[in-house]
Amino acid sequence: MKLRILNNKMWRIVVSSQTCISPVTFITCAFLFVLTVLPLPDGSVALGDTLESPFISVGRTVRPAVVNIRQIRSVNDEGIGTSPLQEMFRQFFPDQDGKGGRFEMPSTGSGFIVAESGDILTNHHVIADAEKIYVRFSGERREYLATLIGDDPSTDLALIRIEPGQRSLPVLEFANSDELEVGAWAVAVGNPFGNLESSLTVGVISAKGRSDLVIGGLTPRFQDFIQTDASINFGNSGGPLVNVRGQIIGVNTAVNQQGQGIGFAVPSNMVKRIYHQLRDNGRVIRGYLGIRTEDVISVVGQEVAGQPEQGARVVAVLADSPAAAAGLLEGDIIVGFAGQLVDSRNKLQFLIAGATPDQDVECVYYRDGGKGESLVRPVEWIDGKGSAEASATRHWLGLNPADMSGADPKVARLKDMLGVTATTGVMVVEVVENQPAADAGISPGDVIVSIDGHEISDLLEYEEVRNLMAARTDALTILVRTGGIENYVTVIPRSGGIEN
Repeated sequence: MKLRILNNKMWRIVVSSQTCISPVTFITCAFLFVLTVLPLPDGSVALGDTLESPFISVGRTVRPAVVNIRQIRSVNDEGIGTSPLQEMFRQFFPDQDGKGGRFEMPSTGSGFIVAESGDILTNHHVIADAEKIYVRFSGERREYLATLIGDDPSTDLALIRIEPGQRSLPVLEFANSDELEVGAWAVAVGNPFGNLESSLTVGVISAKGRSDLVIGGLTPRFQDFIQTDASINFGNSGGPLVNVRGQIIGVNTAVNQQGQGIGFAVPSNMVKRIYHQLRDNGRVIRGYLGIRTEDVISVVGQEVAGQPEQGARVVAVLADSPAAAAGLLEGDIIVGFAGQLVDSRNKLQFLIAGATPDQDVECVYYRDGGKGESLVRPVEWIDGKGSAEASATRHWLGLNPADMSGADPKVARLKDMLGVTATTGVMVVEVVENQPAADAGISPGDVIVSIDGHEISDLLEYEEVRNLMAARTDALTILVRTGGIENYVTVIPRSGGIEN
């Protein structure tokens, strides 16, 4: 049987004399023909309506609400630049001190409108250290000066705001990311490479709950990424990932440079919670216990009596922490927190972060084959700034490290200068003179791989180990990679506290 299109108003089904068609086949084909080709009031047949892409309506809904974000960072001799052009600028146009004048470094990204008042969500790394932030709508030449309302490096999210005046702003709605299923359509919208504005790419959700990723840009502390094969490129950061109804299911955050067709987005439920906190408080308030945990992994046939098959095993308890005050011990396996099941360290991390500081929370654990319960009272987590404790530990041992995959321009410059190819560990970007690290011979550009046997893969793990060992006064053994050579150095902390 052949289906032949004669013109837009007439179809003909031609049955070859050599073809034998059963009644069922003929009826099926006729039914499909009726569904596919329906006459219009004028008698013509419309083929385009059933063949039209469903993503056209998605684009009409989403693209007007996606904006281009341009920000300016000023770089001087203290804030080391990242390109040969900036180095040349310093050499040939020095300031009055001969150090090199200011060099404005523009950067671009994407964002999207979530409130008619002018609230725009984007990534933290898009606006980090910005002196000025500008917002431009697709197809327009005028820009709006934006104000930073708050940012959250731990999830790589930020909230900025513009004054729209009399302009009516299109607003995108949030979908429930917990209901997403692998294989569902995913549409990414943004401004790849900064100049291909309002681009729309289509793919599917290829995985959920991705964590422990070392990704370009920043490595957020709280990771629960949606993985998608919808094309996400540099400049898409901060743009929305939406479903076929044009609702937000995530914020495009990262691409895997080693894997084609793999991008990551912060799920919409997390985005919505962070947005409300940034809007209401200007910051995110999280709980903190002071423990380090690992996943419980059971081996078939080697199960331990009285030990749960899943949970978060405590591997370290920070002295004078809420966890220590509640009596939690190394080796405890936490299986419940705040009335919810704990099946992994990642789940526990999110539950602790979501706990209200200074309020008791029930913690269920196994110890020595028996089940126990305890009330813990989290304190507020301070994410690296605004805390005396954070300030005191920032230069622990006289070191200022940075994430290998982070946005610190000093890391990029030291990598270029020294030919560093390492992707894990933390890079030393500053060493304080006459402090323990300097005395041990550690220099800027060195990569810290482990401290006293604790592996360091990123800045988060470094901070956890630092917090656990901040009060140590005995010698520490640090594995340092200099270029392609690794060697152990002994660092002796100063007596009398974290740092004198």
